[in-house]
Amino acid sequence: MNSSVGKNNRHVRNLNRIGIIALLRDYGSLTKAEIAAKMNLTFTAVNNLVEELMKERLIIEAGLYDESSRGRKPKLISLNPADMYTVGVHISASSVRAAVINLQGKMLLEERCSFEDSANRGSVVNIIISTIQAVLDKSGLESEIIGIGVGAPGPLDPVQGKILSPPNLPGLHQVRLKELIEENTELPTHVEKDANVMALGELWYGNGRHFNNLVYVDADIGIGSGLIFNQKIYQGYPYGAGEIGHCTIDIDGPRCNCGNDGCLEAIASGIAIVRRVGEELGGGAASSLSSYFNGDDHGLDVVDVINAGLAGDQLAANILHESARYVGISLANIINLLTPETIILGGVLANCYPDFFNHVKETSFNRSLSSFHNKMVLQPSELGEHAGIVGAGTIVFEKYLDEISD
Repeated sequence: MNSSVGKNNRHVRNLNRIGIIALLRDYGSLTKAEIAAKMNLTFTAVNNLVEELMKERLIIEAGLYDESSRGRKPKLISLNPADMYTVGVHISASSVRAAVINLQGKMLLEERCSFEDSANRGSVVNIIISTIQAVLDKSGLESEIIGIGVGAPGPLDPVQGKILSPPNLPGLHQVRLKELIEENTELPTHVEKDANVMALGELWYGNGRHFNNLVYVDADIGIGSGLIFNQKIYQGYPYGAGEIGHCTIDIDGPRCNCGNDGCLEAIASGIAIVRRVGEELGGGAASSLSSYFNGDDHGLDVVDVINAGLAGDQLAANILHESARYVGISLANIINLLTPETIILGGVLANCYPDFFNHVKETSFNRSLSSFHNKMVLQPSELGEHAGIVGAGTIVFEKYLDEISD
């Protein structure tokens, strides 16, 4: 047989194996006949692929289909929730969270710890390592854990696993995080930008299912985005694609932590919201948040502002609305530039303040071409606050499937 034909056959077989995993990820459980129909394959071909995936512990039988029907009942197939796990790690500007994740995207246990000093390299790294180790120790599953995935603030180099210069977490500047974690855990580790893993988590287990191309926007303490093209993370060159938070939205705007003036993050992020509230309170504005104010904004937290807005505080509501308006303008630019199938909005601002999403949607649709946004789905995150952790663990599964399909 011609060698090129053999390679093509293996490539098609590998794509079909990954396709079965994707279907079960999207639909939960299916019969072999349903898989064959959805993939336009013969039943025999699907049966052979299913047997291979079962031997590799990736899928299992999951009961019988339609138990009320007469005749022989076909068996359902689903992803295997046991035998294979990953550790997902989500690093934010103020804390680290780690959890054991199964192939169905379920979190089995979680540990979290706040950074005592986000500028202290030794302290930040030690807290990250100790949090991961605590999860491994408590899980009792170290022999079944195939790797660790980390979502961290960018910019970073995912190939080297090196954090470069995250504006809001100076303690990780130029840290070779992949190397340090592997040395301490002896588990293969993959490091990726936080918004990218959130996008991947939504693609596999959230509102990104059934889409090929999506943009995830993380409206949180900072603001970032992750891009998925053809169901793969788009990293750009060199790896920094999606830094929506550092696109200029006001040329005369305030200074951002990245050193630029007028970035979206400097105007609309959680950091910016807290700063704006502090400025208004310092000017004598009336608000229920006055009790948090001691002459500066250090006693304030964005969650306090959100809670005040939910309780009807007008100052908090106005500033949150203003933030949503700027985020909406940025999303309109994304819609006009990329025309994605869906944009998923997550982060503490969208997850915890429902009006934020509504204001963003209204503004983005008013300012983008209707022929584009009429065909696009703008939706909230399904995974919510767990998007980073689940997405980080998902990187390991994705890498594993790529490797066994080579």
